[in-house]
Amino acid sequence: MKNRPHFRPNPYYEDLERMEEAVMSILHNLEMENTEIHENNHKLKKEITFSRNLLSQLLMENTCRKKLVPLKQESKEVHLDCALNQKYLVDFNKKDKDQQRPDPASSGLRKCKRAGIGHTPVRELPEE
Repeated sequence: MKNRPHFRPNPYYEDLERMEEAVMSILHNLEMENTEIHENNHKLKKEITFSRNLLSQLLMENTCRKKLVPLKQESKEVHLDCALNQKYLVDFNKKDKDQQRPDPASSGLRKCKRAGIGHTPVRELPEE
């Protein structure tokens, strides 16, 4: 073994190996960072989409509320009109009943009793 020449490593080769290790470490760190950034970017895109959809929904809701205010007012007016019409009909029916109360002497029921037919009132037909 003593006859063998002594192998002396090249100092430049050792420096290159150390530099390669450092570069590979930096490359690995950059790849990990890139993956993390890509995942964060994907999450941010999801949040942006959610925010846009939420904004659209809020704008739609706001528009619907603006349209709902006049409809509510109109609904109140319709209910008021309906109540007035109902009161008018009740009053009208009362007046109509008061006007249609028959005189007991001229009622059809009395004529039926006189005739002995029964309790069925006779309807008088209007003369044409």
